[in-house]
Amino acid sequence: MTPTEFHKIYDSLNQYGKSALNSITDEKSDYRTHSHDIIYKRFYINAHDIGEIYHYTSIGALKNIVKTKLFYVGYIHSMNDPLEVRYTYRVAVEYLKKLDATKDEINTFIKDYKHNNFDSYVWSFSPNRNSQALGNYGDVALGFDSQKIQQKLSEQYTSPDFKHMGEGYGYVFPLKVEYNRKTHKEFIMPIIKEWLDAYRGLRGVWNSVAIDIRKKCLSSLFLLSLCFKRQILWQEEELRYVIVKPKRDNVNSSTLISDRPISLAKINPNILREVVLSRQSEYRKNEVKNVLNENGFSKTKVKITDLPY
Repeated sequence: MTPTEFHKIYDSLNQYGKSALNSITDEKSDYRTHSHDIIYKRFYINAHDIGEIYHYTSIGALKNIVKTKLFYVGYIHSMNDPLEVRYTYRVAVEYLKKLDATKDEINTFIKDYKHNNFDSYVWSFSPNRNSQALGNYGDVALGFDSQKIQQKLSEQYTSPDFKHMGEGYGYVFPLKVEYNRKTHKEFIMPIIKEWLDAYRGLRGVWNSVAIDIRKKCLSSLFLLSLCFKRQILWQEEELRYVIVKPKRDNVNSSTLISDRPISLAKINPNILREVVLSRQSEYRKNEVKNVLNENGFSKTKVKITDLPY
């Protein structure tokens, strides 16, 4: 296509089509500064900088972990928060309505995002060994070396140099969960507007371009769905390791536990640094020490929470 032909078609586009093309090509546009690599840079955490992180669980689960040397990394759609992942898309639909999207446009968006090609698994942590909010999830906080977790998960799930990423492989990365509703709007609004502009302005005229832009928008929203949670949960201060597996012809290669898919993380004594007991479980300190010693975790320290209750 010659420049003259391009400008002729461009001039024939409606306001939405022109807006979609302008936003996708302008590096300083609201869309480009809140999508793709920008999302990753904003919410990615360098494992070298985190230090020790804590996973809250029960003493029963701890015993199973050290005996099997395996941790069950949960499917993101089976998390404690019933709105996990769906929250981001619900907010996106809210903004579509504010942009006067029709019912058909909203239904098309919903169909679009429900056909993503990834399975996601989340291992949740907190940087706080004495979190009152996360204390609701169990009797103990397991203190892990974040850098070693990154290394082990990458060795287990990511092929060298990301080549030949076949069935069972996945991308592993740590993210900081963002709870601030203003930040959610800052990122979701320009992305969903770009999706709507492409759908309204390029469909039919440049349908392949419209589909490509919509896919890019959905890719960005998928990343946001992995790290955006409702503001009411802010006290959790969650950090998470995410394993994202590309789907292969809708075949799920994950293990099933109680009919729920999981991914297995291999654990060794070098990764688990300490176990922090709640005050209510202080009397079980020797029991926990014995279980650790019997299973090769003799260097793992057992402590009592600093909380007074």
